[in-house]
Amino acid sequence: MMRSSAWRRTGVCSAAIAMASVLVATLGGQTPASSQGATYLSPLCVALSPDGSLLYVTEHTGDRLAAVDIHSGKVAKEIRVPGAPSGVAVAPDGKRVFVACAEQNTVVAVDPASSRTSAKAVVGAHPWGLTLSSDGSTLYVCNRFTHDVSVVDTAKMAETARIPVVREPKFATLCEANNTLIVGNSLALGSNHEPGLAADITFVDLATSQTTQLRLPTGCNEVEQLVCSPDGEWVYVVSLLSRFLVPTTQIQRGWINTNALSVIHVKTRQLLATVLLDDLDLGAANPYGVAMTKDGTRLFVTISGSHEVMIVDVPKLHEIIEATPAEERPELANDLTFLYRNDAKKRIKAEGFGPRGLTLTADERGLLVANYFSDTVSLIDARSGKLVRTIALGPEPKMDGVRRGEFLFADATMCFQHWQSCLSCHPDGRSDGLMWDLMNDGLGNPKNAKSLLLSGATPPVMAHGVRDTMRTAIDAGFRYILFRVPEEADVDAVEIYLNSMKPSRSPVLDNKEMKKRADRGRKLFMDAKRTGCVTCHPAELYTDLQMHNVGTQSQFDREGEFDTPTLVELFRSAPYLHDGTAVTLKDVLTTRNTGDMHGKTSGLSPEEIEDLALFLQSL
Repeated sequence: MMRSSAWRRTGVCSAAIAMASVLVATLGGQTPASSQGATYLSPLCVALSPDGSLLYVTEHTGDRLAAVDIHSGKVAKEIRVPGAPSGVAVAPDGKRVFVACAEQNTVVAVDPASSRTSAKAVVGAHPWGLTLSSDGSTLYVCNRFTHDVSVVDTAKMAETARIPVVREPKFATLCEANNTLIVGNSLALGSNHEPGLAADITFVDLATSQTTQLRLPTGCNEVEQLVCSPDGEWVYVVSLLSRFLVPTTQIQRGWINTNALSVIHVKTRQLLATVLLDDLDLGAANPYGVAMTKDGTRLFVTISGSHEVMIVDVPKLHEIIEATPAEERPELANDLTFLYRNDAKKRIKAEGFGPRGLTLTADERGLLVANYFSDTVSLIDARSGKLVRTIALGPEPKMDGVRRGEFLFADATMCFQHWQSCLSCHPDGRSDGLMWDLMNDGLGNPKNAKSLLLSGATPPVMAHGVRDTMRTAIDAGFRYILFRVPEEADVDAVEIYLNSMKPSRSPVLDNKEMKKRADRGRKLFMDAKRTGCVTCHPAELYTDLQMHNVGTQSQFDREGEFDTPTLVELFRSAPYLHDGTAVTLKDVLTTRNTGDMHGKTSGLSPEEIEDLALFLQSL
């Protein structure tokens, strides 16, 4: 039973807020599934067994792999897989199931018969999506924090190559007809002042391991799953399309965030068009999972923010795009009625909260959807869109403060017309890497979106410190970003959730040579006379909680003093500075440090600059 309104009404006591605040003092971990002892499963990714009888589901915060008997609608097995399991893939013979363990930097091979792990491969940092070759010999692993893809020999369960991509790859798809791996870089990489800033799609020629990039239309970001058509000709990619170049003064008709589907030709590696999944007055917030029928005629997309599934008529999609003159196709990214008025899509309820991964049953009559916040799998009739069965993966979850706050943070139905959730600008509670002109400090002075990690412990909030506490900022976010007057309990819950977040482990710490250089950089950082960095950024929060003028005022700024941010988890928060003009930490220390106002770095050698930057990345 769906209980969204009940979850929102649940009060949260001040003692829980205080307890959550204590959590930020211990750095070096991941966001807990709960602060009060409850266990949430958080089904994330799914894969079907070769005979179609079992659905394998990764339970991201439950640290388990569930094997669901599709015929009976019950969990047949629960297999312990520690380390925040994310992606999953099944060998062609069904004898092994591969699972990415995000927090352990490994991929494990699970024997379903014995319910045990038979082997594991060490890969890059924070592995997420998995893509398996049709013969089962090669596994491609998207490593979010090392910005690369591991190539794993499944017979030896060993990494054989590492392919660099752009930034935080989450998912990939394999077009074997063209011997091409296509990788979605979830976040954009570039200066906030760069025209056309957007995420890239990476094409990997598997014969040569050579890569090429395709930049998506301006504002496309937070790329999630992608799927190749059965004939290998097209790839379909879901993402947000953020309107960060205009002030956030209104939200109607997708003024702030819209939600997109991009269609790309594989051989030419060119964009056919980007179209919007939204309606004129109803957003389709936070698209996540994609699946396609074997004949390539229907595309299914989970709309995680508004708890829906969208069915796209693929032949009609191509027909209406190709009927649009080529010079007019870029404008389709601004047309909220294109799919709707051409009867090319259908929206249905996911019958659960926060749908993520999905797949079709073997006969393609059913659609199986993993509901992250409901701990269920919905079996939906793929034609009619009606619910056939709800499969419970565990006891019905009763949300504590942390979980309820996480749910509200990701819930786009809290937003006027459902265009976006808090998650839209703060994926994982961090930054989307874009600049936004908010109404906090007047219009005409856009700022780089900040990570919310440790924001409760490092007041004031915002670049100019215009919000005295994180709680004040949460309330303002509801009012001026979601355009909703919040209930007090909603603000309580989101505050508890954000205070529960803990830093991710930096990949620098797992590389001996990089860590050695970072240790040298630490000495430079702590040398108050030589660099002075520690003066404004004392450990352990690495901020003095004061305002300073460090010479970074841009043409958009009315004043030059800015709040000193925490440096914890810098490796995830590019671009840097309040205006996002420093793409790398080396830029912060060199080209964007005029007159040594932001630390005395002009006298450092190139090697010392590199060491200091590595230390900052290690925090």
